[in-house]
Amino acid sequence: MSSSTEVTRASGGRSPSRLLKRRMFVILLGVVLVALLPMIGSMWRWDGLPPGWQHFPPSTSGLPKPPFNLTYFVACSLVGLVVVAFLVFPVLFGFRRRAVPRQRVKEGRLPWWFWAGLVLGVGSWWLHWWGPVSWARFSFLTLWWALIIVVDGVVYHRAGGRSLLGTHPKRMVAIATVSIPAWLFFEFLNYYAIEFWVYPSNQIFSVDGQAIWALLSFSVVLPAIFEWYTLLHTFDGLWNRWSRGPKVRFSKRVLVIVVAAGVIGLVLFGAFPFQLFVVLWLAPPIVLTAALALSGGWTPLRPIRNGNWSPVVLVGLASLISGLFWELWNYGSQYFHDGHQTNPNYWYYEIPYVNEVHLFSAMPVLGYLGYLPFGFLAWVCWLIVATVYRLPRQFDMTRCHPCLDADA
Repeated sequence: MSSSTEVTRASGGRSPSRLLKRRMFVILLGVVLVALLPMIGSMWRWDGLPPGWQHFPPSTSGLPKPPFNLTYFVACSLVGLVVVAFLVFPVLFGFRRRAVPRQRVKEGRLPWWFWAGLVLGVGSWWLHWWGPVSWARFSFLTLWWALIIVVDGVVYHRAGGRSLLGTHPKRMVAIATVSIPAWLFFEFLNYYAIEFWVYPSNQIFSVDGQAIWALLSFSVVLPAIFEWYTLLHTFDGLWNRWSRGPKVRFSKRVLVIVVAAGVIGLVLFGAFPFQLFVVLWLAPPIVLTAALALSGGWTPLRPIRNGNWSPVVLVGLASLISGLFWELWNYGSQYFHDGHQTNPNYWYYEIPYVNEVHLFSAMPVLGYLGYLPFGFLAWVCWLIVATVYRLPRQFDMTRCHPCLDADA
């Protein structure tokens, strides 16, 4: 469904241009609320700007974080167990398998850019972990774009010759462009947290050089998530797994209550960033999604009205898969250089109360739960820009499933 059709249907006799202005106002108001509401609590807590506000990106921790707390750890672990049960045993939550599977698409050959990305990726991975310092510090961009290219090639193969790079290159450029301010927005929220993640190696470049490098690096976030999403989308078993579940409708009253709760949560997060650390990952996607829905725009929650939870689940899983690569490559970029932090993108975490139990990365094991709502936030950031500028929003490359915009 196009944006103009949506506007015409939703106008109810009102001028479409007037409705568009109202929609943009509601959406931008949501963005401003998420960005600035924590400042209210933060100004009260710190009697001014949060510590470390002047450093971009943060190279040192603003304040020592509270140590491990068993109560927090157990509570977060219980939430994690429920999430895992939902993913592994959806039948326990009222889901049924789709009776008629989606029509299969004839698979094609792996395209040339898959092989080029594979070569670039192997070389970049070696540089990232074991290469000379003078080259290793530049390998982040090539490594991540190589992964994006490789996954896109697999999508192209499985979707019968359709993919973001193969058939929608302009959309990929738009996604990469939107990715920069989207991650910059999330980095901005990290200041209210007094640096839950820190980049100790950002002194490798000059101040201006580091800022340019950071912005270029931010371009990979949304493309990586959306490529994994489109790949997961091609597996009929995954799509069907959560496509027939409980039907949930969110009325305007509920959305207003959600926004109000998010507003309160954001203010309190600014005042108590350590005690309410989970708000950083939950409140932004909740408030922005509610604002987008109240404006009349399409959101990933709309298919849930018909019991289709697959878009929400798959974008969360896509973010988690990307997160596994982020954390693996980040950890090795320091570990294999004998402790010398040669990658300006290297980061470590200081998450309050649960910063324990690490597997192969700097991220604590419970921290991976944050990637699930982050995938949702990434999609909503794209939808906000796509709605305002009337860009295509659909990522289904299988041809046989209705456009997600119309999947109401």
